[in-house]
Amino acid sequence: MDQFKMQVNKFFNGTTLDALLDYFHLGKAKKHQVLSGKIIYVNGILASYKTILQENDEVIIDTSIFEKRDFPCENIPIDILYEDDYLLVINKEAHLIVHPDDKNKTGTLVNRISNYYAKKNLDKSVRYVHRIDRDTTGIIIFAKDMFTNAYMNHFIEKHEITRIYLALCSNKFKETKGVINAKIGEDRHHKSRRRISKTGQEAITHYEVIKKLSRGINLVKLQLETGRTHQIRVHLSSINHPLLGDELYFGDCKLIKRTALHSYQVSFIHPITRKKIQITCPLPKDMQRIVDNGK
Repeated sequence: MDQFKMQVNKFFNGTTLDALLDYFHLGKAKKHQVLSGKIIYVNGILASYKTILQENDEVIIDTSIFEKRDFPCENIPIDILYEDDYLLVINKEAHLIVHPDDKNKTGTLVNRISNYYAKKNLDKSVRYVHRIDRDTTGIIIFAKDMFTNAYMNHFIEKHEITRIYLALCSNKFKETKGVINAKIGEDRHHKSRRRISKTGQEAITHYEVIKKLSRGINLVKLQLETGRTHQIRVHLSSINHPLLGDELYFGDCKLIKRTALHSYQVSFIHPITRKKIQITCPLPKDMQRIVDNGK
């Protein structure tokens, strides 16, 4: 039986089961399924939505009907940065797509995660909380159950999960820090490219130059308030600082053969423990080499 299991801490003391599900921001349909399915137990006793939780109570929810192995397994190791019963945080390598366009295909990160779950005898769906581009390296968060996934998705949308990237880009900056607030939309002349557009979606990127290298190259720290497709790449290119290796947005490809962008750090409040989690992932070798050679 696949289970969601948690021990009630001080934060949840006095909470009803109904309010607990609201805390996770579970959708109405899923919440109804859970509450009507007679699958919630508190201290081993079948519970109702009115059950009031006390500190140290054990809550177990039979989630078998919600879980299935949804991607074929591919036996390739993954680089784990953090793991507990609720979250799995991975360092993604370059040139790897997060998920396929067809669930029966292989060759993507989710196939490796599916294999990892299978090896641990976990018959779970693979739930990525956010995505990064094929050539972008670094941190990706996976939720191990639908409750954690709903919680993390909600706070991604509310911009309460901090995501910091490192990038290498061209040309001297007039200001070493600033904010790019420019809407992003599709480029009707190029189906893969995005562009700055008055009718696009709101997009806000904070940037700070943290190291000036030789040949006009900069190591830049970026924090996203929004998560639009190609946001960092579009925004930096729009102010004449394209990322190295980013051929799509006119970046210099002499020193690196991929977009020089790395998902460096995430921080958030853990959905169960309520403690702050901060995870950092060092620069990959190809970007670090440019930094080391450009001092």
